This record gives sequence, structure tokens and C-alpha cells, in this order.
Amino acid sequence: MISAEEFDYGTKKVRLIKIRNPYGLKEWNGDWSDNSKLWTPDMKIKTGLEQKEDGVFFISYEDYLNFFYITSICKFGDKGKRNVVFDEH
Repeated sequence: MISAEEFDYGTKKVRLIKIRNPYGLKEWNGDWSDNSKLWTPDMKIKTGLEQKEDGVFFISYEDYLNFFYITSICKFGDKGKRNVVFDEH
């Protein structure tokens, strides 16, 4: 996960997670994906949305819980050493 945002969207709150696929080959294509019609111009600016196939995408928290069952978190430490932590839910 790169970041998380919460927005007022009409009468409800929307919680979005920004994720990066480290392989850069696939992205989420549902609601709140790069080309979703749900984005407002203001939300695009606030989140820094870039509409390109780079492996970085947004997904709602609810969709994340429904569609992803394993998350791998990679952290980069000092001197380029990499630590990997696996998390399941």
C-alpha cells in the first residue's frame, strides 16, 4: 500500500487505497481504477491520480477486502536492503 484517502462523495464517505503491483503488469479495473468515471477533477488532483499502465492503482477499501485475500508488503531499508512481510486476511 502506498497511501489511503477518505473523501465525501455525495452523501457517503469513500475510502480509497493506493496500491502498487510491484510487477507492474496488471492493475485493478473496477470502481476507482485509473479510467473509472467515478473520479471527480478535485479527487484526481488531491490523490495525484496518474492514468497510465504503471502498476499503481486505487481501489475502495470495501473492494479490496472482497477481492484480495493476500497482501505482500515490501519495505526498503537502509543501504538497499529489502525486508518482506506477508500479511493475510
